[in-house]
Amino acid sequence: MVKKLKGKTWYNLVAPKMFDSKVLGKTPAGDSDTIIGRTVEVSIINLLNNPSKYYLKFKFKGVKIEETKVITEFAGLVCLRDYISRMVRHGVRRIDTVQDLTTEDKKKVRVKTLTLISKRARKEVEVTMRKFIKDGIKERVESMKLDDFLSKLLDDSLKRELLTKGNKIYPIRAFEVIKIERLD
Repeated sequence: MVKKLKGKTWYNLVAPKMFDSKVLGKTPAGDSDTIIGRTVEVSIINLLNNPSKYYLKFKFKGVKIEETKVITEFAGLVCLRDYISRMVRHGVRRIDTVQDLTTEDKKKVRVKTLTLISKRARKEVEVTMRKFIKDGIKERVESMKLDDFLSKLLDDSLKRELLTKGNKIYPIRAFEVIKIERLD
């Protein structure tokens, strides 16, 4: 059933300051209270004009209304499923980690990562690599504010740090943070 737009006001969804308060889109609402809590999913290409990270989508949640603007906050990040499927091939061992962590600014997040190594690697190597990735992510997330962590993630410095140190354990074919969810 389609609801009529008559008598509804259009609101601009505005990204957080970290993303230069760009307009993410518009949404109609009859009552402004119904907008609080709505989520919107935006491709990074539209948000940062960065086509090299085409596989990332951000989720933002409406938290505050100022006239016809809806101020949003970061609610999550998702890596496209087909990008992950393209990386995972025959002859590759997939190492997934899931961690519930708290950032320096007391925001709770769930971070999911994907690491790919050769299938020939022994089980001990997989266990060591998983522990290394978990410890590395935990150390970085808990020592940074959420905005700093996201900016490190977007400029690939986090990825480079972990790849450089992880390659000393065993050659890593690929590493990606595939999902971040806000838990609070």
